[in-house]
Amino acid sequence: MSADSFLTVARRHQQELKVNRSRFLATAIPVASRDAAEAAYQEVKRQYYDATHNCFAYRIGLGEQPDFRYSDDGEPSGTAGKPIYEAINHFELTDVLVVVTRYFGGVKLGTGGLARAYRDSARAVLEAAEVIARIIRQSLRIHFAHEQTSVVMRLLAEFELQPENTNYGDEVTIDVAVRLSLVEKFMEQMRDRSLGKVEVEAL
Repeated sequence: MSADSFLTVARRHQQELKVNRSRFLATAIPVASRDAAEAAYQEVKRQYYDATHNCFAYRIGLGEQPDFRYSDDGEPSGTAGKPIYEAINHFELTDVLVVVTRYFGGVKLGTGGLARAYRDSARAVLEAAEVIARIIRQSLRIHFAHEQTSVVMRLLAEFELQPENTNYGDEVTIDVAVRLSLVEKFMEQMRDRSLGKVEVEAL
């Protein structure tokens, strides 16, 4: 992926895995923030309130220091949340929450067996889920006099941009969302073609 795009799951997806009579139900959910991830986890936990454990991991954002959290939810330390998080990283995904719900089947798996079961469950749901690429865009507001309309609209067409909001008054303002990697080029060309008469501000 480029610096202004990332991979995530398209929609909520579930996958079930059975290991030595224990039932592992993995749920993958796209989320855009820590608050959304925490809320989605609580929703899954309420849905499967009768489960033995609801372990989870999520990753939000890009870069070397993404926002992430994982929890073993009562399982032995390091046997659930971290393996789930490793599965997310294995598929190079972000903005995703994975909850693995366990219904204990009466047979203890041991720490190694637990870690494998949670990792395999998370990998299974992420492998089965539809994965999509999302583009990061910067919202810009363009201010210009009416006589600059043709210059502005021509450049919007070249960048294949659709105005999101347009207001006409003494001057015209148009809001657009530009792919992050193209923002600098767009602003430079707008300035050059309008001879500095069009103002572009980041929102």
